[in-house]
Amino acid sequence: MYLDLDPARIVLTRVLGKVWRGAYFARTSPLHLVEMADPPLDSAEFVRVRNRLCGICGSDLHQLFVDAGLDVAPVALPSNERIYLGHEMVGEVVEVGANVINFQVGDRVVRWGRADDCLARGSAELCPACKRGHRVLCQRASEPRDFKPVGGGFGDSFITPASSLVKVLPELSDEQAIFTEPCAVAIHAAWRRIPNPGEKVLVIGMGTIGFLLVQAIRALQPDCLITAVAQFDWQAELARELGADDVFMAHEDGYAVVGSRTNAQVYTGRGNNRMLLGGYDVTFDVVGIEATLNNALRWTRAGGDVVIVGVNLHRMKLDVTPIWYQEVNLLGAIGHDVVEWAGEPVSTFDLAQRWMRDGLLRVEPLLTHTFALDDYREAFAVAIDKANSRSIKVAFTL
Repeated sequence: MYLDLDPARIVLTRVLGKVWRGAYFARTSPLHLVEMADPPLDSAEFVRVRNRLCGICGSDLHQLFVDAGLDVAPVALPSNERIYLGHEMVGEVVEVGANVINFQVGDRVVRWGRADDCLARGSAELCPACKRGHRVLCQRASEPRDFKPVGGGFGDSFITPASSLVKVLPELSDEQAIFTEPCAVAIHAAWRRIPNPGEKVLVIGMGTIGFLLVQAIRALQPDCLITAVAQFDWQAELARELGADDVFMAHEDGYAVVGSRTNAQVYTGRGNNRMLLGGYDVTFDVVGIEATLNNALRWTRAGGDVVIVGVNLHRMKLDVTPIWYQEVNLLGAIGHDVVEWAGEPVSTFDLAQRWMRDGLLRVEPLLTHTFALDDYREAFAVAIDKANSRSIKVAFTL
């Protein structure tokens, strides 16, 4: 399964999609599910992986439904003409290139990233981001490549540089392994602002990453008070089960709730414009839309921190004055990183697997639905319709 990034297809699908949901799956859309011959390993550093299971990520859905503005910063960067969907996969190595020494046929693996960083390119000199281990921020990510990976997790197999893969611990099931990347993302986000003992933490958004983030924060700082913001009652129940001390609902008056939970003063000015003096010490916005980010900046105390974990790929109208008037710090968190844990540097990918193995991250309640790839229309519909399906992570069996 891949997306054809043809501007004409994108524009037509956007227009038709406003009145017809089927436009995103029509023959004129960017989405294609096709039979392709297995490509050869064009590089001696490549491997071939046979997929077993692959989760649907929110980024897959954003791309599928062409949900991104053409005037946001990432769109200005060069990109491939074709995007192969599916990166939350687990599979088995079935072929290795002549120069591959860290993997062999039969190894169970997950995909580390997009295969466009310095290591995946085989660069002799690493850029600063790759040198420190945060390969998602590679400065060379948009430069042309000698060899291109083909295929993704939404298919039977793919080829990729061996350096873009991570072995799966034998103690983990396939159903756990597909959460390696989301867990690594949550761990990195929590590491961007580890709470201090006794601090009050707010996590806005209880999707896959939100549930994992609550657990990651708890693992890093057991002695903090975590409040979650959920959209549905069943999300609130699971958030408490996974470690949240408190939950309030997105439809509630957030200013009143935050004021009472944190002993902050709520003020109302002209036009029902409201502001808090006081609030949470740290706020993680896992939704990242205009409304949640504006609220996050106002619900965080002076000198506190807001971490953007989820993002809406459209220009937004934001009141950034709390960053100035209250010296609220605004931080971003994308992908995964290398951190220090138990006295050693470790990739958050490896740490994610260790924490799943050791029970610090529970992912079993999060895999709610599985589908065959041929049933992709129903799978995507279930992934979107959380109100009726109660979906968290939807995956394809392959």
